[in-house]
Amino acid sequence: MKRKYLLTLLFVAFACSTFAQSRSYSALKDNFIDQPEVHSFSLNGWFGRMVLNMAGEHEVRNAIKELKHVRLITIPRQEFSNRNLTIAGFKSLMKQDGFEDLAQIMDNGETVAIYVQEGKTKNNNRYMMLIEEASEIVAIELTGYLDPSMLVPSENSEVIINQ
Repeated sequence: MKRKYLLTLLFVAFACSTFAQSRSYSALKDNFIDQPEVHSFSLNGWFGRMVLNMAGEHEVRNAIKELKHVRLITIPRQEFSNRNLTIAGFKSLMKQDGFEDLAQIMDNGETVAIYVQEGKTKNNNRYMMLIEEASEIVAIELTGYLDPSMLVPSENSEVIINQ
C-alpha cells in the first residue's frame, strides 16, 4: 500500500516539475494577467508545434527539434507604462533567473530576442522569446530543444546569434 502512494506521489511530482514555468514568465504573468487586453495561454508540445506551423514562424519552426510545452502572453506596451515597468527591467530579471542571450532576429522593425535557460539535459532547455512590436510585447516560453544554427533569416530579416 505504501508503495502505491509513493509511486503516485513521484508521478505527480515529476509531472509538475516537467511543466513548471520559469520564475521570469511567472513574474510577467502575475504582473499583467488581470488586465483585459492581456492574453495568455499554454499548450502541450504537439499542439504548440502545430500552432507555430500555422503562424508561419519560419525562423523558429525549422529550429525546433523537441517541443514539450509552450506558454504565450501578449501585453500591450501601455500596460508596462501603467505599472512603471520596462522591457529592460524584465530582461534584467530574466538574466537573474539564469536566462542567457541566444539570438536576435530583426524583421521589418520588429525585434525577436531569444534567450535560453539550460536544463539538466539538452531536451529540457527553456527558451524565452520576446517579440517587441510597436503596440505590444509577446513573450513565448518554450520547453524542449531549439537548434540555433537552424535560425535561418527570411529575405527581410537579420539573425544575430550570440555565442
